[in-house]
Amino acid sequence: MSNERSLRARVHDLVELGSYGHRYGAFFDGFLVVLIVANVAAVAAETVPEFRTRYQAEFIVFEIFSVVVFTVEYLTRVWVSVESHARPGQSHLKARLRYMATPFALIDLISILPFYLAFFAGPDLRFLRVFRLLRLFKLVRYSPALESLGRVIYHERRALLAALVIMLGILFVSASIMYFVERRAQPEDFGSIPAALWWAVTTLTTVGYGDVVPVTLPGRLVGGIVMIFGLGLYAIPIGIIASGFSNEIHRQEIVVRFDHVRRIPLFEGLEPKALSDVVRLFRSSVTEPGEVISRSGESGAGVYFILSGYADAIAPGSKVPLGPGDIFGESVPVGGSFREIAVIARTTCRLLIMDSLDFRHLLTVEPEIKVRLESVLEKYREASENHDAT
Repeated sequence: MSNERSLRARVHDLVELGSYGHRYGAFFDGFLVVLIVANVAAVAAETVPEFRTRYQAEFIVFEIFSVVVFTVEYLTRVWVSVESHARPGQSHLKARLRYMATPFALIDLISILPFYLAFFAGPDLRFLRVFRLLRLFKLVRYSPALESLGRVIYHERRALLAALVIMLGILFVSASIMYFVERRAQPEDFGSIPAALWWAVTTLTTVGYGDVVPVTLPGRLVGGIVMIFGLGLYAIPIGIIASGFSNEIHRQEIVVRFDHVRRIPLFEGLEPKALSDVVRLFRSSVTEPGEVISRSGESGAGVYFILSGYADAIAPGSKVPLGPGDIFGESVPVGGSFREIAVIARTTCRLLIMDSLDFRHLLTVEPEIKVRLESVLEKYREASENHDAT
């Protein structure tokens, strides 16, 4: 059973954490991104009669290959979901069912389900293959920016709902006024409020098809006012999303996932509530090979946790190699006192950074982390002594 859990944890890191959790994760993510884009291109190409006739066999083979890959991916994610979705005392089955109800899992399922329905139920359901376009939404999983945008929309949902209500209100009022003003002059186009709604929609959205226009002086006056409202109306939701997205990007350069922090040895086994509080204290950074992460004598730099990559902690007379899961910084001397240490990236490093004051406060409220930190420091001291001996 322990071997199964070990294998499941490694596969989870590969498919869920990507380049953060496994050296092959970046290849895995890149392959799926290319396959998703190719699927969307294939759906578009199939609508061209010439391509559909000439390459029909190739399209079928590519679709079968894609469905097999996406099916294996979906089943694999369901299997490893226990690693990140299981609650204390919860069975593996319930944890997997919880994952299957998440938006990403539903998108994965819907993107492959039409193929099997059409295959087993016959050609009558082949129109469902249009749902293959949903595979495009799978790209959200591999784009931190798109994930951030999704979180912004969720967090600003109340403000966006209020903006939608305002937009619908102005739309209905505009159609109602135009109905009373223009109904006698144009009974076919403005003979009812529902009929006038078409004009209101095209005018407020500044599309202005020109198929329905007011002809009376009062109607044109009302139309001009509605046009002016239309210029600013749709700026409301755009402003809400832009402001929220800007705040999200400034708060976090890349998405700090719960799983990243959970796999740092210092925080392993923490209760979910405590771990959630820890996640909020982090910001993230990426350094290139040869870049100085922290300089000797530098203060106020905070505490660093290495997610991926390797670095060297260089102190007078010693050098300690650092890798994924290691910690260093102002409150964590490695191979000497902090003011004597410089840390240089040996490879591209993805880092989580916590402010020194936040870290000291964390050690106060979580004594267990303080105990673990002592054992981590002891490991660094032994590594430094071993390096000096050689």
